[in-house]
Amino acid sequence: MNVMMIAAHFYDGRSARLHSVDVNAADGFIVLRGDVERSYAAGATRIAEPFAHAPTVLYFDDGARCEVPGAEPGQALRDALGYRPSRVVRLTDHTWAALLALALLVALLFATVTWGVPALATRIADGLPPSVDRALGETALKALNASGKLEESRLSDQWQAEVRAVLPRVVPADMRVRLLLRNSRFFGPNALALPDGTIIMTDQMVRLIVGPRGSFGEAERAQLAGILAHEIGHVRMRHSTRMLASSSLTAALAASVFGDFSTVAALPAVLLRMSYSRDKETEADEYAIAVMRARGISTLPLADLHDRLAGRKKPDSKQGAWVSEAIRFVASHPVSAERSARLRAAAQAPTNPQ
Repeated sequence: MNVMMIAAHFYDGRSARLHSVDVNAADGFIVLRGDVERSYAAGATRIAEPFAHAPTVLYFDDGARCEVPGAEPGQALRDALGYRPSRVVRLTDHTWAALLALALLVALLFATVTWGVPALATRIADGLPPSVDRALGETALKALNASGKLEESRLSDQWQAEVRAVLPRVVPADMRVRLLLRNSRFFGPNALALPDGTIIMTDQMVRLIVGPRGSFGEAERAQLAGILAHEIGHVRMRHSTRMLASSSLTAALAASVFGDFSTVAALPAVLLRMSYSRDKETEADEYAIAVMRARGISTLPLADLHDRLAGRKKPDSKQGAWVSEAIRFVASHPVSAERSARLRAAAQAPTNPQ
């Protein structure tokens, strides 16, 4: 093992000072001469994995290191020391291997975000005490009130009483649910469920269901009951808490991969911006269907409402231009033929009144 003297930079590991030296590898030793005089056993020296255009780095057992600039001098030194690249380094020299590794990495990240994160988020959320849900709900409501997106309801006392009278028909005995009626041009016809059991229904949603004349017939009450039961389903299954946990895990994963932790600091605002995924909407639908069937409430009027929201049925001309605001509800609550079909199928099945 012999090699000519090679110019290098030496760092003693105690200061940032650069020492110019010449390196000679021979007879199992690495000898440095120049600004410092050192000798190291080649067998106790670690050679860093080489990178294109990067210096060859030798790490010594006393914490010092030596950097050899230039591809040819570095290769000559590695040859003299009998360096053999690892399997990973050899694979990186092949384009096919790099592309395969990239594809596997993308697939792993996709699987982690699609299945791993939601599963872990569910376990985390299920392990949290109810006090966390209460704190999240209170924080979210304060933020909504401060944002100016909610105003006091402009519905008459009679209309509000009619809507509130529907709630006991779908609230489980073991749950505390609070219904708030609020006017909101921002949310339009919508209903929101907060983690603490607070349900916000907008004036626009009530008007969409009962019409401008305030028809509170059995069909309208069934639609209100279905919307409320759907939102109660979100609360019962802790969807908001699960999604916040999922967002936290995703942000932490992104930070670890990309090195940007600013997304983690923004998590308190996530709860207000997120919308439920289709699978969680389906879970809430199934919950609402089960509750409505158990309480003897037909799901057919709710299917009609979803058809109207989706534009599958033309609105009655008497309903006026306010029906167009339903588009905003559709944007945050996925509507599909399959969703309406489930409700219609449930309407055909025998109910079990309680």
